[in-house]
Amino acid sequence: MNQSQIQIPTLSKVNKYLLITMGALFLLSSIMKASGGVGLVTHLGLSPAMFFSGHIYEIVTYPLIAGGIFDILFNGLLLWFIGSELESQWGTVRYCSFLVCSTVGAGLIYLLVGTVFLSDSGLFGYPLYGMHGAGSALCLAYAVLYPDRIFTFMLIFPMRAKYFCMILVGMLLFNGFFTPGKVLAWGHLGAMAFGYGWMHVISSPKWKSFAAKQEKNMKMRSKSKANLRIVKDDDEKPPKYWQ
Repeated sequence: MNQSQIQIPTLSKVNKYLLITMGALFLLSSIMKASGGVGLVTHLGLSPAMFFSGHIYEIVTYPLIAGGIFDILFNGLLLWFIGSELESQWGTVRYCSFLVCSTVGAGLIYLLVGTVFLSDSGLFGYPLYGMHGAGSALCLAYAVLYPDRIFTFMLIFPMRAKYFCMILVGMLLFNGFFTPGKVLAWGHLGAMAFGYGWMHVISSPKWKSFAAKQEKNMKMRSKSKANLRIVKDDDEKPPKYWQ
């Protein structure tokens, strides 16, 4: 396989549904704002203040809320170009588990940093939203699998995926220490950390052995069900027993 340049895969089913959901929620949020109401970011975005008040569902809804059309465009391209290729390589189940792990992980880190360091500031109620964390995790996964593929940084500078990922981590660390929105950067770093941890776990010998055993058990159960047959007396309806 040529690793010198990024491939353009077909948009996969999971990513297609994600983009449709993000677009529909963004349109609904825009209509709510235009009608004088409050957008969905307030209701479905993840903030420590709301989460610890009982809105625990926010940890799974926040990735689907986009702040603007450019959020959908940028994250949509990441899902299409990177996510679709990873889904075709890993399979739908593993790809979905990677997204869940990275987004929930980002949410947990965001809640932890916000609670420990920002509980007395206005940022305690600031919501995390969008697929930025998952997008960062996808970039990391792609750099691990295809380190020599070429990315175009800022749509101008071509560079290898591993260097692109290093720059991304460096930018997030800088934002995490020196910018007002530091808690958002730590959320994105959390997504990358959990995503990398997920990749490490599924590539370990113990996990591969466990997965192979589970697959074998499923095949055996499926085979045993297929061998069931009906035993009945000729003049009896319905069947008397199974064996």
